[in-house]
Amino acid sequence: MQCNRLKRREFITLLGGTVAAWPLAARAQEQTVPVRQARIGVLAATPPTSAMLIAFREGMRQRGYIEGQNLSIDVRWPQGTFEQNPSIAADLASTNVEVIVAWSTPAVIAARRATSAIPIVMVSVGDPIGSGFVTSLARPGGNITGLSATTLDISAKIMGLLMEFVPGMKRVGVVGNAYNPNVAEQLRETEDAVGKMGLQSHVVEANTPEEYDRAFAHLSAERVDCVVVLGTPTVIEHAQRIAELARAARLPMRHLPTNGGGPALTAVLGNNSQVLVSSIAAASGQIKAGKLRALACFSAQRAASQPTVPTLKELGYDVEFSLWVGVFAPKKTPDAVIKVLREGIKEVATGDQFKTAITNIGDEVAYLDAPEFAKFWDEEAKRVEAAVLSIGRVQG
Repeated sequence: MQCNRLKRREFITLLGGTVAAWPLAARAQEQTVPVRQARIGVLAATPPTSAMLIAFREGMRQRGYIEGQNLSIDVRWPQGTFEQNPSIAADLASTNVEVIVAWSTPAVIAARRATSAIPIVMVSVGDPIGSGFVTSLARPGGNITGLSATTLDISAKIMGLLMEFVPGMKRVGVVGNAYNPNVAEQLRETEDAVGKMGLQSHVVEANTPEEYDRAFAHLSAERVDCVVVLGTPTVIEHAQRIAELARAARLPMRHLPTNGGGPALTAVLGNNSQVLVSSIAAASGQIKAGKLRALACFSAQRAASQPTVPTLKELGYDVEFSLWVGVFAPKKTPDAVIKVLREGIKEVATGDQFKTAITNIGDEVAYLDAPEFAKFWDEEAKRVEAAVLSIGRVQG
C-alpha cells in the first residue's frame, strides 16, 4: 500500500524502526537539515488511560521519536459514541497525520470510513478478519494493519473458572456494549458456553455509567449468581464504577490461589482472573504499557508513583495493608554483630541512593529499626491471620 504521505516501508520504520537508523538522522540534523516531524493521530472509542499514552510515548521515544522534537501526537475520542459524533475521525484525518492508531473495533471502523489512504494501525481488535478490516493476519492488504486481541476462544474457560469459584451457580448475568461489533461474537460464544453448562443467562446492554447502574440493578433484581462483563474499551473506562456496583449488588468474588506473584500476574494478563493484588513495583511495567489499570491502593495514603489512584479507605473500604521486607539474623547472633548490622542497614535504608532506587521502581521507603519493627511484626501477624481465616483458606 502507498499513499501520498507515507509509504508502507516508511510507516513500518516509523513505528518499529531500529535504533541503528537514528544516528544517521542525528548527523544530518547537525548539518542544519530541517528536522522532519512525524505526525501520528490516536483515535480511541473512550478516553485512553494516562498509562496507555505514557507507554505509547515511551515506545516511540525508544525508537528515536520524541514528542515536541520530531514527533507530534494528536489524541481524539468521541463524546459518547462515534455514531453520536461521526466527524471525530474525519477531523483527525484532515489534520494531515501520517498514521492513525485506532484503539478498539469502533475506532477502526470510524477511521476506515474517514480515510482509505492514511495508514491505520489497529490496537485491541477482537476479530479483524470477521470485521472486514484485513483479508488475513499474514497479509492484511489495504491501509489497515496492527494487533489483534482475540478473546472469543476463552469464553468456555471463563465459565469453567466461574463454576469453580461459585459452586452451585445457576444464573449468569452478561453485560455487553452494543456499539462494539466485536461484542456480538463474544456474546454468542458466552451464551453458548453458559448453555452447554446447563445454566441460564440474563443479558443486558451497557455503555455509559448510567447504563451500567441500570444493568447491575436489573441483574441484582434477577438474583444472578455472577456477572460476566464482555471486554470493550468502556469496561476499562468505567472499571472502578463496575467494581463498586458489583460490591453493592453483593456479587461473589473468589480468591484464585497461585504459586507466587509471577503466576498471579500471568493469570490476570491471560484473562484467567479479573483482579490482581500486587506490589506497585511488580505491576508498574504492565501499568505503563496499558495492560493493567490500577484500581485502588492498600496503603494509608496514595502512592507517590500512582497519585491518581485512590486508597481503599477513600473508596469506603476499611482496609489498610502494605507489603514490607524485613532483615533477620539467626537467634544466637552476638549482640556486637547485631549492632553493626543494624547501623549498616539503617545507613543504607536512609541514604539517598537507596531511596532513589526504590522510588524508581514505584515503591517507598519507611524504615523501622529493630524495636519498632518487632512491634509492627506482631501487629501484622495478627492482621494477616485474621484475613486468611476470613477468606476460608485455612481453618482456625
